Amino acid sequence: MIRLIIDAYHMGSWNMACDLSIAKHVGKGVQPTTIRLYGWTLPTLSLGRFQKLEDIDFDFLKNNNIDIVRRPTGGRAVLHNNEITYLFSASTNHHLLPKNVIGSYKVIAEALIKSMEFLNIYCDIEKNKSKHLNTPACYDSPSIYEITIEKKKFIGSAQYRNDYYILQHGAIPNEFPLENYVNSFKLIEDKKIKLYNHLKNKVIDIKSILNKKISFEEMAEAFKFGFSQIFNEEIFIGELSNSEYELTKKLIEKFDIDKNP
Repeated sequence: MIRLIIDAYHMGSWNMACDLSIAKHVGKGVQPTTIRLYGWTLPTLSLGRFQKLEDIDFDFLKNNNIDIVRRPTGGRAVLHNNEITYLFSASTNHHLLPKNVIGSYKVIAEALIKSMEFLNIYCDIEKNKSKHLNTPACYDSPSIYEITIEKKKFIGSAQYRNDYYILQHGAIPNEFPLENYVNSFKLIEDKKIKLYNHLKNKVIDIKSILNKKISFEEMAEAFKFGFSQIFNEEIFIGELSNSEYELTKKLIEKFDIDKNP
């Protein structure tokens, strides 16, 4: 069985700590494979696990009330705003998931595509690793097995795995925050304009596809359909355990970033 948690809006460090707490419990076998759908209290720039801070415009973030957080996963920066974020966590021994990042990424991508079909959004899986613009922005190109629509990046995801669990999370934008995203980085003006124009043509969101936004409840129904189809498991609505909640509180500081470096 797969547990589906329909969560609320939280600060960035709470969201990242919660994802890790869930994954640790799944890895120990005390919780089943879990999906969590959630939002962000403030617009939040999340940085990859090892991403440098030098490229981030902290003055812009502060002046525009944009939070910043470190992810437990790799990759480059994502600005979370007007989106639904998902977590998928399973044991590394899950019988349907290959023992490597790329293989498991592909299976989860297939479940995401089935989920989007439920919403009448028809996607593709990126088959090749695309060249990016050498910027700190995750969305400047889709990685292999990420979700695209007509070659435009749609769902950006990142995965971390160890001997016990897989933690994958990603952004499903209702409305992509293009201008604030580009301005979150310290780039010379020419490069900033180039990135803006590139993203304008290479990124797509739900509103531009359906001419409306999707609610958490609608997305939950879509995930129930898509993941049950691919994983052939019953999905039930669940919630955080007391143990997961307490561990989340302990892990929060792990993901905080000094707002005045």
